Amino acid sequence: MAVARRTLAVLLTAVLVTAAGACSDSGSGDDTAVTRLEVGVVPVIDIAPLYLGIEKGYFAARKLEVTPKQMQAGSLIVAAVVSGDQKIGFSNNTSLLIAASKKLPLRIVAAGNQAADGDYAAIFVRDGSPVKAAKDLAGKTIAVNNLNNVGSLSINAALQSSGVDITTIKYVEIAFPEMAAALAQGRVDAAWAVEPFAGAIKAGGGARVVLRPYPLVAPHFPVASYFTSQSYLAAARPVVDRFREAMNESLVYAQNHPDDVRRILPTYIKLTPEVAAQVVLPEWSTDVGAPLLQRTAELALQYGYLTTAPDVNLLVSGP
Repeated sequence: MAVARRTLAVLLTAVLVTAAGACSDSGSGDDTAVTRLEVGVVPVIDIAPLYLGIEKGYFAARKLEVTPKQMQAGSLIVAAVVSGDQKIGFSNNTSLLIAASKKLPLRIVAAGNQAADGDYAAIFVRDGSPVKAAKDLAGKTIAVNNLNNVGSLSINAALQSSGVDITTIKYVEIAFPEMAAALAQGRVDAAWAVEPFAGAIKAGGGARVVLRPYPLVAPHFPVASYFTSQSYLAAARPVVDRFREAMNESLVYAQNHPDDVRRILPTYIKLTPEVAAQVVLPEWSTDVGAPLLQRTAELALQYGYLTTAPDVNLLVSGP
């Protein structure tokens, strides 16, 4: 995984050179033409509003033909958007801030989702573990899906708020589907998981929640966003504006219709209707949460995930 990340870093640097020449889709400057948009996404609960918006016709009403393209990592989506292979993507905000700190020309165009209370994202330990509270995680090994990203960032911030010395924490990168086994086998002391993987760990038994980091960082913590490249925004601002309008309508609908969210989940991720009915849903709002993005950038800088502070105002509302 570390090699893959280094490879992606090289790729991101390379595509930056060609980003300025990225072309927009045909018809992008014509408000009367239908524009086809391939949107890069990771297959998670958080993107349910996009699928609902397509189903409800919110994008079609604005002359947009949107096709989600599922990819396995936000870093791959960032590379595709910067190179122009995709016009719009979805990624967690920590990854976007890291990319922005490297001067990659990205612009957030719509909110993705915010962290919910409860077990939407939680740290689990084995039944019988001596870890009972946040302070007991000092000196422990915690599994996260990616090193130096939103998982460890939120855990660090939550532990610091509880007075824990985070320099004693060791993070291990383990894919979400493998975390339950790693925890049960004692390969890690604790595991940070988000839905639907958090729900799977709970359903499997033998584990319990010891900490819910996101609410300790900030209420309504902005987890992810939809974004585009500066070159595409400059070439096709009317299209981006229409996408934002449709996405905002989709976000509001999803927040107000959780039953529809649960119904659509099994259509694009591997969830049974029974599991979909039980997962803890995130929050959806049209607010990208710029002040909290600034806070996230400050935390990422503090923890060494980036070496220079990104221009959050430019990322959120660029020229």
